[in-house]
Amino acid sequence: MRKFSYVRGLLLTILVILSVVLSYLIWKAQPNYESIDVKEVKNTAIDKQKTASQVFKPLLAQVNQGGLHYQTNTMEFVNQLATQGRSFTFSEIVSSGKKSSQEYDRLIHQNGTVELVYPNNIPFAVFSQIYELTGKELESASFNRIVFDTNTTEAGLYTVYFTNDRLDTVYQSSLPQKDIAIVRNLVDNANEADGLTKVDEVSTSNHTLFLSKKATTLKSKKYIIDTMDISSFTKALFPDASSVKNEDNSYTDGSSKIVLDTDNKVLEYINPAQENTNPAVQSEMKRASMIQDSFNFINEHSGWTDEYYFTGYNLATGSTKFSMFVDNLQVLSDNGMSEMIVTEGQEAVYKYSRPFFKLDYTIPRESENVTLPSSNAVFEKLQREGIDMDGLQMITLGYKMNWSEDKGLKRIVELKPTWIYKYHGKWIAVDMKERD
Repeated sequence: MRKFSYVRGLLLTILVILSVVLSYLIWKAQPNYESIDVKEVKNTAIDKQKTASQVFKPLLAQVNQGGLHYQTNTMEFVNQLATQGRSFTFSEIVSSGKKSSQEYDRLIHQNGTVELVYPNNIPFAVFSQIYELTGKELESASFNRIVFDTNTTEAGLYTVYFTNDRLDTVYQSSLPQKDIAIVRNLVDNANEADGLTKVDEVSTSNHTLFLSKKATTLKSKKYIIDTMDISSFTKALFPDASSVKNEDNSYTDGSSKIVLDTDNKVLEYINPAQENTNPAVQSEMKRASMIQDSFNFINEHSGWTDEYYFTGYNLATGSTKFSMFVDNLQVLSDNGMSEMIVTEGQEAVYKYSRPFFKLDYTIPRESENVTLPSSNAVFEKLQREGIDMDGLQMITLGYKMNWSEDKGLKRIVELKPTWIYKYHGKWIAVDMKERD
């Protein structure tokens, strides 16, 4: 009898323990609804996220070979060269200091070099997410060209330069023969489809430009657009979308607001409390951080719609610009339709402007051939207009975006081929109405 009581007590104890354990597991399995709600608000997806290598991209390549110079914007060639570099073994980067304009040009455009040219200066701190780069005091440095020197050396190592056109500064690394062989093979196997066009040196008092004397023909493009739901932006940009009020073409939660330009389908988000009254005094290291933060900000709400590349940082306003590209050609517009601009504030974003549409699909039957004058003719035109030629940094192909005539419905955009030029760090479309 005593033995039976002992067994019964033991079984009851086990059942009690099992009951407690099961209750705990059931309680633990209940979802944390508060956490889920917060997470959903913070991670509202507009469209896509992107890696640094998809946004900080080159717009052209230049090959200096056999005493001649060739350029191409062709996406396949430029992207292949840039992508191959991600697997290269770079030695530690060291500064070669500031050069005179003449020394700088001689070095980077010398015979046997292959250049990757970026739309504007990229901080090493950002680019190290794309290429494995190490070196001292790179946190405050930036570059807009990568120059592979394929000339044979006795040491078996080949020099690579990271150079800054604005400051004439040069940073130097090296690659083993196996890596430089990939660059050589890419150039040697280039064909007509890679679009390498002969260009000639044209000297200004500052830097050498490389221009063609041949007219160029490109096709215009028309796209039907996909207008995006503004509610996705209010959910992504306001902490509590339920408190947002809509009045005319603006949305506000009392502290920040979104204003719509419905004519051009562009929005601007403003958080006045975050205004930085003197962004121009920021250190180079801080500017690099702000470029990174701006890129991260768009990723946080999966805000990448079409192809957008980093195209510059405005020192005066503290704004980072990402511009639309189609077929590796930059798209410019007069009204913000082809760019995203993020202005970082004191602790968070102060301003954010962008289109609230994306390109949906092309209308091939409405594509037309457009013949442009030579880039050399464009250079002469700009000279006649009296611009500061020392501020002229580059002339290359691009597109100009405008609304197409569709009975005022704003459903179709047209991309017309044009020449664009980089002037004191800013990209501008050439007025092609005059045929010089």
